[in-house]
Amino acid sequence: MDNKLFGTLSADVIVDTNPFVYSHPIAPEDVLDRDEETHELLRAAVGGHYVRLFAPRKYGKTSLLKRALRDAEEQEGLVPVLVDLYRVVSVADVTIRFERAYARHLKGSLRGKVDDLLQRTGLGLSLGAFGIGARIQVNPRVDPLAALHTLLDLPTKLEQSGGYRAYVALDEFQDVGKVPDLDGLIRSHIQHHGEVASYVFAGSEPGLMKQLFENRDRPLYGSAVPMRLGRLRDEDIAGSIADRFTQTGRGVGEALGPLLATAQGHPQRAIMLAYHVWEQVDAGDTATLEHWERAHAATLAELEPEFDALWRGYHSTVAQKTLRSIVAGGGSAYRTGILRRLELEKSAASAAVQRLLESADIEDAGGRKYRVVDPLYAEWIAAPDAG
Repeated sequence: MDNKLFGTLSADVIVDTNPFVYSHPIAPEDVLDRDEETHELLRAAVGGHYVRLFAPRKYGKTSLLKRALRDAEEQEGLVPVLVDLYRVVSVADVTIRFERAYARHLKGSLRGKVDDLLQRTGLGLSLGAFGIGARIQVNPRVDPLAALHTLLDLPTKLEQSGGYRAYVALDEFQDVGKVPDLDGLIRSHIQHHGEVASYVFAGSEPGLMKQLFENRDRPLYGSAVPMRLGRLRDEDIAGSIADRFTQTGRGVGEALGPLLATAQGHPQRAIMLAYHVWEQVDAGDTATLEHWERAHAATLAELEPEFDALWRGYHSTVAQKTLRSIVAGGGSAYRTGILRRLELEKSAASAAVQRLLESADIEDAGGRKYRVVDPLYAEWIAAPDAG
């Protein structure tokens, strides 16, 4: 077994593990910086405000929500509930997600009181193993709408059962748009929850989130304070990475500078690069530029299938050409020479820019320039054989 990959083994126990986790949302205590954002979310929750949180993919949105919910519970006594709405397509999906979220988060006597209340409704709801999901599986004809109404109204019951105030985070909220009239159903309940609950509507696709909250014809129009999760500062990334190297008997050394320059403040990509640098450095050693080059190459090799799939997923070559134009033009999408070389009309590029902004593939960099959100994807696009 290669100890370099799996850690040093002693009596079959791994004692030297890579401290950089990038493959899934991390624990609240491991969130890199985000102190200001956490405080802003907590202050809004305590004040009874609803927040619309947007962050591009892989910016640590879910990890931030978990940290804010933990702090809300520990510091303010709020009842935290995190509902994952990723890829919901039906009322049944949403009902099951809400029921399981309450089952995960409610504790102690409050959990017992709420479970008893839910079971008494006769709708098949339960915080135990056999809830509405099991009932639907046994009998697909069960209509979950009444159960969803009950779950959406649950914050009022939490308050009556001894909870102080619910703090409900609805993650990947943009997917509610796939279920007809769901945003209206949600609004019909939360508009009455000002005294018993605070909400965070979190999403990773700005175009869809904008439709839900900024379209005057949609039920949730103007109902939440917007908050955008931005990039991290280099000094915050540097301090955290250096500390974790030191704590595991290594030094980040010469790799730190090019790592920061490559990551460009992107949270997940910074941690991913740090992971691969750490893998190259033996315990007791300090990273060199050679370590960095190998780590950088390993990172891009790992991301190749992801980037290839993303590239091939665009509906037309116009989006691909527009991304190439932005990267080659140093942020400008409309340089005449580049457009001519790519055989791309300016009007087509302009329409593609709007679509790429809405999907968070690119972001506004100011001064009529744009930036690919993922800096490693930008590198991949710039490579001669990309696509």
